[in-house]
Amino acid sequence: MQKPLMLEALVSLFLVGGVAAQVSIGSAPKGMVTRPIGGGSIGGVGITTSDPPANPNERHTTHLVLSEARQWTSTDGRTLQAKLLAFEDIVVEVPKGTQPAAPVLPANVTVIRSGKIRLVTEKKPFELALDRLSQADRDFVERISAEHAKKPLTPPP
Repeated sequence: MQKPLMLEALVSLFLVGGVAAQVSIGSAPKGMVTRPIGGGSIGGVGITTSDPPANPNERHTTHLVLSEARQWTSTDGRTLQAKLLAFEDIVVEVPKGTQPAAPVLPANVTVIRSGKIRLVTEKKPFELALDRLSQADRDFVERISAEHAKKPLTPPP
């Protein structure tokens, strides 16, 4: 049995390497134009680079830690090892590659805001509702808050 000639021609095109395929574009025989597939310069995509940022500064954020790492217990008995943070952060922007000066501490810090405290664990600060903590932890937070209400922060020696 003999294979159809068209099928044989297609198979030979796939087996022969280096043959450039062409695509017909247009609907009328007189308007038909051929162009190579791929590698052409028609309708390409250009890549442009943007200018460097006008402000090449680095931002340094300092969290104000109010307690050593301790185990916090929720009202349902789950525990978490974290440090208590103030709600204020010190953010300094300096030219890239330079070290920031010693931060200026705020006069007063906020320990409790809208019924929440701020903790940090694994370098990730987050807020937690005070009413989700055990009574012992709530008493600890109240004691820290009262201490900082009486005296402003002082930088360590």
